[in-house]
Amino acid sequence: MATQIREDFRPVSTSRTPDLLTLDEAVALDMGRANQLYARHLNRHLLQIYAILGLDMLDVRSAEGTTLHLADGRRVLDFSTGMGAAGLGHNHPRILAAERLCHERRLLDITKLSPHKLQAALAHNLAQILPDPLDTSFLATSGAEANEAAMKLAERIQTPKGKQKFLCMQGAFHGKTHGALSLTTATQVHTGFLLGVPRENVIYIPYGDIDALQQAIANASMDGQGNDIIAAIIEPIRGTACEVPPPGYLSQFVRLCRDNDIISSFDEVKVGCGRTGRFCAFMHEDTVPDVVTLAKTLGGGKRAIGAMVTSQALFDRAYGNRNDCNLHSSTFSGIGETCAVAIETLNTLYDDGLIDNAAEMGDYLEARLEGLRIKYPGTLVDVRGRGLFRAIRLNFREDLAARLVDVSTNPLFLTYQTVLIGAVARMLFERHNILVHFQPGARDILHFMPPFTVTKVEIDQLVDGLDEIFDRGIADSALRFVAGNVKRLLSGMRGRN
Repeated sequence: MATQIREDFRPVSTSRTPDLLTLDEAVALDMGRANQLYARHLNRHLLQIYAILGLDMLDVRSAEGTTLHLADGRRVLDFSTGMGAAGLGHNHPRILAAERLCHERRLLDITKLSPHKLQAALAHNLAQILPDPLDTSFLATSGAEANEAAMKLAERIQTPKGKQKFLCMQGAFHGKTHGALSLTTATQVHTGFLLGVPRENVIYIPYGDIDALQQAIANASMDGQGNDIIAAIIEPIRGTACEVPPPGYLSQFVRLCRDNDIISSFDEVKVGCGRTGRFCAFMHEDTVPDVVTLAKTLGGGKRAIGAMVTSQALFDRAYGNRNDCNLHSSTFSGIGETCAVAIETLNTLYDDGLIDNAAEMGDYLEARLEGLRIKYPGTLVDVRGRGLFRAIRLNFREDLAARLVDVSTNPLFLTYQTVLIGAVARMLFERHNILVHFQPGARDILHFMPPFTVTKVEIDQLVDGLDEIFDRGIADSALRFVAGNVKRLLSGMRGRN
């Protein structure tokens, strides 16, 4: 007779009952109390940055599509979407339905003792979308972990030949885990860490410069026995600066790697799964890398998932026997419900024409931003990006400042940049109910990454808000910004010193 579990069962404990918040209490927290807990138990310094940007009291009660519904009744348009993670928008109905299906059927989430059908289905779907020979996946929990998997695959194949070096781009971002951190140069995130790959084993070259790649390969020669480069990893659009490489560059990149026994790895974490108007950004060219990594949009805005996809031939060269097949694994990779969400995400992209909409709305956004550039030539330097990964570079007179100080490290200039870009972002939020973001590695560039469901009306609201701010002048926004943040900004400057 099967044992039935009593629903009212509670384990007997002799220890003190901890003072835990219930889920209902957690959801109902007011932002003042929530910020106290955040500062005490998470990261009080990050909370200070949110406060400078006016976002520390962002009390979102619900979110749908591009819209965040705040506790005070405001409706805010999200043109950041977790820096691109919510490509389908917030709480897409098909994703919610996929989660409900998993709950209603009590589908298995975790097993490590047998194959999982949802993992197999997701890997199959990725193979159907990506060009040959990209047909074999390793499922991860983040983009950084997917890039770690790509690095380890390449090392397994190449280090027996005596190769020891990775090649990456200056200003790249591939993650903050130990190995990926070694290839991340977009911001100063190395300080105080022993890198997974020693500095002397990484070659850094300028982004988009094919001659630099050729020269780096020539310089890495191993006494006439080929070169010392394990793999070359690149973002098809450089994320921090929203930089699109010259036409044909990615094709030349892959060809040079193939001709010189270097594994080519494309980091599509930020722009993959449709953001540029193609499933992957490299598909805008007639080329296929040896490895591609995905994340962000793959999780449908609800789940943490990444994937490294390569060919069966390369996978077998790295892990092609029973002893080695599980050398690289991850406890929470390929959880059932996460795979279900990713499967539904991929189907939604194609069923609802969202990749095509990303291309169409991306063109519209570019045209509207170009109109602003023409209208404010002294303020807006250029419009960047592709599809629904767009950015504008603002004129903060870096050329003049560079005559006096090192603008890449001088704390006064960095604070000056932060004030100006932060002022624009804060004014967009406070006056126009729009969320955007910028990144520390490029403090004169404002990023726009709306969901693929974005409409022309929503894009117009963003551009009209920028128009109003530029018409008043960035100085006006900056003065208001400084007036409310003098103590915090001065504290930040002292912290850098």
